[in-house]
Amino acid sequence: MAADETAQQPRRRGRPPGSKSTTGTRRRLDGHELTQQLNGMVAELIKENRKLKRQVEKLTARGAKAASGAVERSLRTIQRRVQKALGTPQRRKRRTTAAKPTARKRATATTRKRRKP
Repeated sequence: MAADETAQQPRRRGRPPGSKSTTGTRRRLDGHELTQQLNGMVAELIKENRKLKRQVEKLTARGAKAASGAVERSLRTIQRRVQKALGTPQRRKRRTTAAKPTARKRATATTRKRRKP
């Protein structure tokens, strides 16, 4: 019966008892150490920002080149289409078999004789 009673109790949420981490508390930095740490972090951020700016400049220059290449390609395509349209007359499209009227095949002489009663 003890097992039935424990099964009916709602489960506890969170960590089981005794599982708390026992890491020590951090000691607080005094003013001088804190400013040194912050200055180091700021210097790292400035370096990273410069590096990212250089990358952005390279990519925009490369992107402009790629865009001009795409523009040239599209202009060549348009030019080819215009020359094709002006140079040669348009060809007529073939008729499809569905568009043709179906002509009946004439029956042979023997078939006509059989049909005559």
